[in-house]
Formats: sequence, structure tokens, C-alpha cells
Amino acid sequence: MNSFKRRYPAYLLVIGLFILSGTSASAQDLSGQWRGTLVAAQYDPIDVVFNLNMAGSDAGHTGTLDIPSQFRSGLPIDSISIRDRQITIRLSSIQVEYYGNLVLADNGDVIAIEGDWSQSGEYVPLRLVASTAPG
Repeated sequence: MNSFKRRYPAYLLVIGLFILSGTSASAQDLSGQWRGTLVAAQYDPIDVVFNLNMAGSDAGHTGTLDIPSQFRSGLPIDSISIRDRQITIRLSSIQVEYYGNLVLADNGDVIAIEGDWSQSGEYVPLRLVASTAPG
């Protein structure tokens, strides 16, 4: 029993670090451009660019969507929410929802977002990667 009491603070530290590592992705700043290509069976591939500004809480998150091949830019994002390692982006103007899972590197940085683009009842896989290239 005495050895447990001596190691108790160490157990708490390990548990605390484990909990923090699981929540670090949700606090990750995803601000910037995230690019991907929609590939649906009967259509040509379509490049999309999410421009995200992740300020504060979910209510402070803003952004736009660009679809260069359709000459559309600055489509307003209605909401962006992050829970654990999942992100949801909604654009009512084009009836789109994107549901994604954050893909983390060993150091905890988000390296991609794997998910589905939902529009008109169809779901198309969409992988987004951070980009610094001009739109």
C-alpha cells in the first residue's frame, strides 16, 4: 500500500498527460487553406479549397470555400465545429456539409483531414491537406 501512495502522483501525471494528448487535436489551430479533390464516378474531378479562420470557440470560427474550376470563390461557411478529432463544416448556400476526422502526425500536428463531402444526399470521400500554394 505504501508503494502505491508514493507512486500515486506519478499515476495522476501519466493520466493527465494522456487526457491532454487526446484533446490537443481539438485545440489545434486549423487556420489557413485546406485543399482537396472531389472525385465522383460520373463527373470530372473538382478541386476545392477551404479557407479557415479558427478563432476562439466554435462560434468564432469562420471561413470560405473556393471551387476554382467553377470560378466560385469566397462562398461563406455557415459553421465550423470541432469535437475531439472530428470537424464539421456547413455551407447552406450550396447545401454542403463536410464531415472529417483530423489525421495527426506523431508530434500531434494535423497533417490532413479525411472525410466526406455531403451534397444532395450524395457522399463523396474528400481528403484535405494544408496548403500554402496560391489559390
